[in-house]
Amino acid sequence: MQNENKIIDELKKMEYEPLMPVEKKLISWSIGLGIILLAVLMWISFTFF
Repeated sequence: MQNENKIIDELKKMEYEPLMPVEKKLISWSIGLGIILLAVLMWISFTFF
């Protein structure tokens, strides 16, 4: 219980840091690649199985 309180206090002390443009680009590329690969896997599954 005491560790949880320390963690909560430390999280409250942290300042908000916005994402950098490079981080936003990496997130969007990762999500886009994931969607494309899911579509490819679905196509392979429907075509061959």
